[in-house]
Amino acid sequence: MHRVIGIVCLIITLSACSIMPDKVVMKDVDVNNWHKTISLEFDNKTEQERDLSIMLHVNSRYEAKNIALQIKMYSPDSLCYSEEVFLPSSIEWHLPTASPTDVEIPYRHNVSLKHKGKYMFEITPLESISGVEAAGINFQKN
Repeated sequence: MHRVIGIVCLIITLSACSIMPDKVVMKDVDVNNWHKTISLEFDNKTEQERDLSIMLHVNSRYEAKNIALQIKMYSPDSLCYSEEVFLPSSIEWHLPTASPTDVEIPYRHNVSLKHKGKYMFEITPLESISGVEAAGINFQKN
């Protein structure tokens, strides 16, 4: 009985901690030819700075060495920030494989999301990209 009470106390203590894990938000795309805009929503609950990385879930058809994206961010107070970025994104397939893998591409460091609430992101490839199954953003705590 004491052991059960101890485990319950440990679970309550861990759940009460304010440790938030990194959050990855992704959307499926047309695997044959990703060319359409995807929309992502990130619910910002803290004012802590974050590092943002573009996440791609790719298969063996993915051969891009660089990708060009237009990224738009809409803040909870209705401001919009837009930029075009050119990111290195090569991956080496060591063995022929049918298994997809994830590619993480650093995008922005020490981003301050100053408002609590929902941020909307739109990611549009400037050129079609084949072999991408899903795309998104990893919001990493600093």
